[in-house]
Amino acid sequence: MARLTASDMIDMVRDSLGGETSETLSDTRILRFINQSYLEIASRIRFDQLSTSTTITTSSGTATYELSVSNVLTFTDLVDDTNNLKMYPMAEWQYHKFTQGGTTSGTPIYWFVDGVGSNNRYQLTMYPTPAGTYTINVYYTQSPDELVTSPAATSAVIPEPWDDSIIHRAVSRGWRMLGDLEAAATWLKLAEQNDRAALRSTYNASYIMARPGSVIGRALQDV
Repeated sequence: MARLTASDMIDMVRDSLGGETSETLSDTRILRFINQSYLEIASRIRFDQLSTSTTITTSSGTATYELSVSNVLTFTDLVDDTNNLKMYPMAEWQYHKFTQGGTTSGTPIYWFVDGVGSNNRYQLTMYPTPAGTYTINVYYTQSPDELVTSPAATSAVIPEPWDDSIIHRAVSRGWRMLGDLEAAATWLKLAEQNDRAALRSTYNASYIMARPGSVIGRALQDV
């Protein structure tokens, strides 16, 4: 059985909305519901299929860098490839506490999201301020590419059992737009039921303990 495409999903959503005609509910609007639902799911689950990375090349004396990509959903990890060091997230208030308005140079160990830069992309600030040119690998979960119907209809890249979750959420959005909140709630409940089944196909197993249970354990896991 071939994977559902954006065109398939549009037809299924329209049928589940009582066969509304394109005059009252266009394919473009339904596709928007589908892509909103796709993004909602991708924002809640860290899918391996959406894992990717980019790099930052530091300059001596510069602490803040705007990323070259704009599709970041969540950051997974930062690794200093030059010094072979894992970097750790910190809070902005901790950065200000450490620096006290001054500058500390060295090999960066910590980072935090420092708003967005002039190109409206995430920018990261590192501590200590890099004392040289280092290659920092930034690993993150990306926003999924929107599904389209032309020039060729595309399919989602997350595991196939999530297709029904996308469709059911899109139907729920449609019923909300049409003013039937009871039907919208019913379809959202169906989506959540499918989520629980789909989760079983989502993660690769690992026998390495990744997240010790305590705060102290998490802080010491890579020491």
